[in-house]
Amino acid sequence: METSACDNSCDYGKPGVFRGSVRFENPTLAEYRWPLCEVQGLKPGPRLCVSAGVHVNEVSAIEAAVRLQHLFNPETICGSVSIIPLINQPALYRYSEYVCPVDGKNINHTFPGRKDGTFSEALCDAIVNEWCVGADCYVDMHGGDLREQVSKFVLYQKTNDHEVEEQARQLAMCFDAEIVLGLPRSFLDKPGRPPTAFARHKRIALMSEAGSNGILNEKAIFFHVEGVLNIARTLGIIDTPASSFQHARVLCDEYLWVYCPTDGEFHAEVEPGYRVEKGQRLGTLRSFFGEILAEINAPADGFLLWRITHPSIPKGEPVLAVAVAEPTQP
Repeated sequence: METSACDNSCDYGKPGVFRGSVRFENPTLAEYRWPLCEVQGLKPGPRLCVSAGVHVNEVSAIEAAVRLQHLFNPETICGSVSIIPLINQPALYRYSEYVCPVDGKNINHTFPGRKDGTFSEALCDAIVNEWCVGADCYVDMHGGDLREQVSKFVLYQKTNDHEVEEQARQLAMCFDAEIVLGLPRSFLDKPGRPPTAFARHKRIALMSEAGSNGILNEKAIFFHVEGVLNIARTLGIIDTPASSFQHARVLCDEYLWVYCPTDGEFHAEVEPGYRVEKGQRLGTLRSFFGEILAEINAPADGFLLWRITHPSIPKGEPVLAVAVAEPTQP
């Protein structure tokens, strides 16, 4: 990595607050620089990496990344906290939903990437193997693109290594989430989100989700900020009391997407975060004459994770997703 400091910055890697930009080694990424704030404590300790803006319209997560930069004091923390508030640089001011405009890929589903791949693949590789090297945890904050409403939830990856999985679960529980979702182990066999890519190498990454419709929301911002601070407390980076929890943090282990069976106007009947029962009607698809064309029903007992908020949805596109709770232990 090549860093460039702002005027009010310390040198990169030295105790203090670095503010500036970073350029990654891969020539595919050479046209862009990423804003970077890294707080290095006077005392050695863990390393925490935090990002937002993989999807540029998920603005509450981006604002949380900005606010977090001012909440770590180099004179009192142990270790370091490194923050990139906007990952999808090519989409800045273009408001692209989900994808990177350079190659049309969803960065969030491209980890761990490839050095010799497209822009998004090269970027994912740089995040994993350059920026996050040595990180005890990587948190990628998301929540609510232009046509989405999401519940407050956190993703971690289940793995065959019990110790790594349990540590990831404990860190995921640091968020005051409605749902804490352990991605199934079958996800490890294909490219995907940061928690999956990191878990393959016994490393820990989490994804937090809160927000909606590209609108700044103080409750969503608070959710991300306090979750990251609680992780820093758990790792021993900061020594302050943990914030209180208001939500159930229900543990789930399945993530079921529901797709639109026909073109139509979607009218939702259940909002994200609510419990649903298998077969329950979650909404209807209607014609422009108001006729019901199809019903959207819950595929299993669980909780509504997110839904599309714009009513016009074409056949085959996702409408919503349901998280299935872990079986109750006897």
